[in-house]
Amino acid sequence: MTVELLISTMHQTDHTLLEKMKVSSDAVVVNQCDREGRETFDYNGYRIVWIDTTDRGLSKSRNMAIANATADICMLADDDMEYRGDYVSTVLDAFSQLDGDIISFQVQGIEKPFKNYSPEERKVNFLQSMKISSVEIAFRRDSFAKKEIRFDEMIGAGTEFLMGEENVMLFQCLKKGLKICYTPKEIADLHIGDSTWFKGFNKEYFIGRGAAFTAMQTPFTWLLIWQWAIRKRGLYRQDVAMLAAIKWMNQGKKKYRRKVRG
Repeated sequence: MTVELLISTMHQTDHTLLEKMKVSSDAVVVNQCDREGRETFDYNGYRIVWIDTTDRGLSKSRNMAIANATADICMLADDDMEYRGDYVSTVLDAFSQLDGDIISFQVQGIEKPFKNYSPEERKVNFLQSMKISSVEIAFRRDSFAKKEIRFDEMIGAGTEFLMGEENVMLFQCLKKGLKICYTPKEIADLHIGDSTWFKGFNKEYFIGRGAAFTAMQTPFTWLLIWQWAIRKRGLYRQDVAMLAAIKWMNQGKKKYRRKVRG
């Protein structure tokens, strides 16, 4: 099996990103910038497809990378990652041992801790999939192709609805019968700086959160909103009251549905 990184980035002017990220596999790089272009070149013996595009939006970037991928196993990647030297063998070993179309790995924070991970391998259900970040995900490309899996381009960084695109995608995978597994194996380190989209727990944040829950296309959107508001209250209680958070998430639900209807 072959492995390919699918890297989403912005405003790169040269190829030094590959060295910064410690890329040691084939890769598709989608660079959202102010020009259009495409080139394929060799980097340390690996095939790199570099796409410059004037399109905007993280979900559009992910979809473009997936459409141009050719490997058996694809890994979602952001430009603030540094990959471990053995990430290819780690990923291939996991896919040979686990019965999964998608596998979630561990990524460790550099400046500060990223997440508290479980030490046990497991199958991932709908609720557990909501805790997975895109940079932890590797998937079988043929599984995505057969089930026509795509990111929802109406949500995610660079859109009106700022977050949750990977969780919506994972819900889509589970509903279409794909299997998701988690393994405690580490694949990369992540620089944790100021977010390009998170500006605090404000109205815009909660509207985006409500839209993401709605995009999961479950009859229990209201329950997802209420459980998140209660369970995560400690995160936002200094910024906004719980009832206001719920009100704004419901506004996001309505806005997303209007946008879907056109």
